Amino acid sequence: MNTTREPRGARARQSHYWRVRMARTRALQAVHACEVWHIRHGHPGGAYSDFGHDLAPPDHHSPTLLTRRTYGLDDDQYRGGCLACDWEGNVTAGPEHTAFNTAVEDAHDHAFPGWRSLPTTSHRAEPWDLPRNRLLWAQIAAGYPHGWIEAGAPLVVWARYRTDLHQPPHGRRPRYELRVPRPGQDRALVSDGQEALF
Repeated sequence: MNTTREPRGARARQSHYWRVRMARTRALQAVHACEVWHIRHGHPGGAYSDFGHDLAPPDHHSPTLLTRRTYGLDDDQYRGGCLACDWEGNVTAGPEHTAFNTAVEDAHDHAFPGWRSLPTTSHRAEPWDLPRNRLLWAQIAAGYPHGWIEAGAPLVVWARYRTDLHQPPHGRRPRYELRVPRPGQDRALVSDGQEALF
């Protein structure tokens, strides 16, 4: 069980994680690296090792995902983080798709307040190709506040399944792809309209 005092902030936690992982002192060797908060692999700032590169934080809030395994529990824990400041979100646990997505959304609430009102697309086949489809990309980008595209605001996409996970940026997709459920049909409105017809 991890009893060492951990630093706050995604970047500091990631550096601490690598110190634990490459432990050279007995105190750190007693800690399991998976029990230390760290940036989840594949998310911004979660490269194999962050020592020696990308040392300067971004000049704008930048969301990422922190994770750890807790001794004696089956589920991983997640929390949103920011690469530009020490902000960290609330700890979430439980079914992966729920806890994972809640933490990623929390990080986006910090970095891009109001992201839920961004235009939503059903373009799913190749989301990273959207900027190449100039007409579609111009329509989507027109709904973003000034400077958000350059700061890496998320692409909001209709989810296919309730358990879809939000996707982190990678080389071909420069921003998070946040998958949201389609709004349901308002059955009350449909039934009221039908009753009025009879």
